[in-house]
Amino acid sequence: MVGKTDRISVDVVQDASRVLRCVGHPMRLRIIELLDNSGELCVSAVQEALELEQATASQHLNLMRDKGILRSRREGVNVFYEVLDDKVIQIMNCLRACDANGVAQLNGDGGSKVNS
Repeated sequence: MVGKTDRISVDVVQDASRVLRCVGHPMRLRIIELLDNSGELCVSAVQEALELEQATASQHLNLMRDKGILRSRREGVNVFYEVLDDKVIQIMNCLRACDANGVAQLNGDGGSKVNS
C-alpha cells in the first residue's frame, strides 16, 4: 500500500492531469456516468438520455475519444462509444462515494451509512 509520504511519479501525475483536464466538464462526467451504467451506446442514445443537441453530444464524445478516454466503433451510420480508460471509472466511483458521504452527513449520521 502506498503511504501519504510516498511521492507520486511524474508520469502518473502527467497522466492524471491529462485525464482530469479532459473529464473536468460536467457534461463529460454525465456522459461517462451514462456509459459506465449502460455500457456501449450510440451518439443518439447519449443525446436522448442527456437531452443534448447532437452536435454537442458528438463534440464531447469525439474529444474524449481523441484523448483516449473513450473508444468508438462505426456500425452503418451509427457511431457507438464506450469507456476505454478504466481510470475514469475510478473517478466516477470516487464521485459516487463523495456523494454518498455527503448525503450521509446531511442525514446526520456522520457518513457512517447512506440510508437510514
